[in-house]
Amino acid sequence: MSATAIPVASFGNNPKVAQAIRETLLPEYDVVHTTLTLSTSLAELPSLCNGTFNQTPSSNLGSNASASSPADLKVPKAVIFGGGVSPSDAEQVKEAVLKKNSEIKFVRLTREDMVAAGAEGPDPEVIGRLLKARLVEVLA
Repeated sequence: MSATAIPVASFGNNPKVAQAIRETLLPEYDVVHTTLTLSTSLAELPSLCNGTFNQTPSSNLGSNASASSPADLKVPKAVIFGGGVSPSDAEQVKEAVLKKNSEIKFVRLTREDMVAAGAEGPDPEVIGRLLKARLVEVLA
């Protein structure tokens, strides 16, 4: 991971896809925390986005999960939502996070976005490319 990578968090449903996407986002973006369910997203992401590190990712995915000291933990600048996350779940997480930190940005890809980009399923390369483009836009 690059020292200059921009930290982001993710909420998706598939841990294998989440890990593969994390790798495609490097070195520009570092997925520091991944959640896999609505309940864990609501429990973990708002405090994390506010800089409160009171728990490691329940998914055990993300660079914060393997941080060797509290000084190595990073606060995300954005939260990305996987294509399998429903609009209502994404909105609930967004509202909860914004109550704690109004500066956080959000990126949600839909399955339609992925199909339009040429993916026939959860293709980490296509997803990574789309996320990088969207992250550039929202974090500019």
